[in-house]
Amino acid sequence: MKKQAEKGKITALYERLSHDDERAGESVSIENQKRILEDYARKNGFTNIRHFTDDGVRGTTFKRPGLDAMLDEIRAGNVATVIIKDQSRIGRDVVEVGLLKRTFDEYHVRFIAANDNLDTANGFDIMSIFRDVINEWYVADTSRKIKTVFKSRMEKGLRCSRSVCYGYLASKEDKHEWIIDEEAAAIVRRIFHSVLAGESIASISRAFRAEQIPIPSEHWKRIGAPVRAAKYADPYAWSVTTISSILKRPEYMGRKILGKTVCENYKTKSTRKTAPEEQYVFDGAIPAIVDEETWHTVQRLRETVRRAPKRKAAPNRLTGLLYCADCGAKLTHRYNLVQGKWIEDAFICSNYRKLTRDCSMHHIPTQKIEAAILAAIQRVSWYVQNNEAEFIERVREASDLRQEETVKECKQRLSKAQRRHKELDGLVKKLYEGNATGKIPDKHFTRLLTEYDEEQAGLEAAIGEWQEQLDTWNADRLNTDKFIELAKRYTDFTELTTPMLNEFIEKIIVHEGKGSGNDRRQRIDIYLNFIGAFEVPAHIVTPMEAEEQRRQQEEQAEKEAHSQGLAKSAGATEALKAADPMKWVGLMNACKAQAEEIIRYELIYV
Repeated sequence: MKKQAEKGKITALYERLSHDDERAGESVSIENQKRILEDYARKNGFTNIRHFTDDGVRGTTFKRPGLDAMLDEIRAGNVATVIIKDQSRIGRDVVEVGLLKRTFDEYHVRFIAANDNLDTANGFDIMSIFRDVINEWYVADTSRKIKTVFKSRMEKGLRCSRSVCYGYLASKEDKHEWIIDEEAAAIVRRIFHSVLAGESIASISRAFRAEQIPIPSEHWKRIGAPVRAAKYADPYAWSVTTISSILKRPEYMGRKILGKTVCENYKTKSTRKTAPEEQYVFDGAIPAIVDEETWHTVQRLRETVRRAPKRKAAPNRLTGLLYCADCGAKLTHRYNLVQGKWIEDAFICSNYRKLTRDCSMHHIPTQKIEAAILAAIQRVSWYVQNNEAEFIERVREASDLRQEETVKECKQRLSKAQRRHKELDGLVKKLYEGNATGKIPDKHFTRLLTEYDEEQAGLEAAIGEWQEQLDTWNADRLNTDKFIELAKRYTDFTELTTPMLNEFIEKIIVHEGKGSGNDRRQRIDIYLNFIGAFEVPAHIVTPMEAEEQRRQQEEQAEKEAHSQGLAKSAGATEALKAADPMKWVGLMNACKAQAEEIIRYELIYV
């Protein structure tokens, strides 16, 4: 048996264990590898041994502390021999292992794999190449099997990860099932309701810091749950990123989504986010913390960028809801503040006087649009509460998709298209068989295959469109019930609150105004969540409208009485002037002196 060629150099014993290898048990443990290598070195006369170890590192990764330290010693000329248990310990990548072996040759290092009977001192071993290939194949095959297991679990709605998002805890009975963590869930609900109330994410984070509410990692630490981010300086430092990530989680409305990411490369373990059609979605599989309507409303609100104007703490709450009827652009809030008073508070088309796309102004004061919104919500809410059956009927009649004949025709078209799509699958199969047996020439095969593919593509598009129409029809029936439930939550209100605005209003289309002054008229189309544009029958007068009409009549009567009083006073003054001019002059002088005294007093007081 050959001994070390150079006295004093290191005999490097290298051990590696990955998390996947741990499933094999004691046979590949670090302790077992060390024992095997030490026994081999002692029996074969190798001395001056030193262990280089990588524990919990994959064989496809070649940036390892133990391996790097050994390579540094090799390049320094301090290593004579490298001994490993088997070739898989050095790595499971044919290219990278080949580069390592080249490094060993370059620095005249003897390489031994004890269990594989590989010793470079005995010359080239062709089997070592095959072993490297098999070792890499093992990783690829293991990755494929793991993916298959994960896919099978996700198809059944079973989680492959034990991580739990803030607001939930893993059940003690089943770690893959979630239960609500009431303390954290209250914070989650507060975040959603704060956004619904018009608060910015930055203001929410500031409030949480001021109240010293623990961040998720600190909360988990305090209750003894697994902590993801172990290192953090401030336990109350809520960041905008943390709150934004909470607002984006669909789990909070009870939706379980599996397969959000997929491993692209088993060597690098690089992952990518999956498309929605690749994911596994299970509605109602998790206890909901916020209702579905609140979640979707918050997502819609966050799509619009809202910037607070100068000298104001928050942006206008109507931002993102108003659209131009002519060009479709969003309306921009315009404001001017002079000496603490708003001289203009209105919305205009964002394309007004633009170089690239000009549009008319579409000017509408904020106060007037909010009054119109409040009146519309009051009117439709009262109508829903007092004429629910009639409301449901009118809503369902408002769309062609809700007509039974249209739905029936849509279902017939969908069924026919699905049958034809299935027939084409059979024809394509027969086409391939005919071409393979020589019955159909390549020329006809290519032409027919192209025609079938084009017809199938068209059918798939039509099937998707018709199915979407049917789903929309079914959803509309459900949405009517949701709007009724929303309207019943607001039974008596006299002012427009921000949560009410965000819950009721989907969008508002603003048309260009006509006329000027008191004669100016401007049309606005208000689209309500769940039901779209809906108008209460014109003959219906709600109690709020009746009260407003009574108030306006009283104001008009007061104005007329005041005008009549002024007219009588003016007539009496003219009569006095004509009857006794000297007395009339004295009366005027007395009134003037009294007015000057009042002005002088106000100036002194100020």
